[in-house]
Amino acid sequence: MWQFFQRQFHALKVGRRRWLRQSIGVPLVAGGLLGFLPVLGYWMLPLGLALLAVDWPVARRLYRRLIVWWGRRRRRANDDVGAISPPGAGLPRKDAGTPDTRNDP
Repeated sequence: MWQFFQRQFHALKVGRRRWLRQSIGVPLVAGGLLGFLPVLGYWMLPLGLALLAVDWPVARRLYRRLIVWWGRRRRRANDDVGAISPPGAGLPRKDAGTPDTRNDP
């Protein structure tokens, strides 16, 4: 199923159907801006910008900035996870000698 969507999206980006890209991209961007409402979502914004970036230089710049920002954010989040919680921090301790008194009546 995922491959089907990838093929269709690629065909939209590469094909000569400018009117179709724009008629799908503009509502996706508008829906992405209203992502806080039910049914609409923020996932629509990068998808619409990716379609519009083929034809519009302004959308190309916005899409590239969004991709760079998202990559930096993910890299920073991955770096912070290792700094905040060392390996094994969330695992239960293996101290057999200490009784667990939380469940005592």
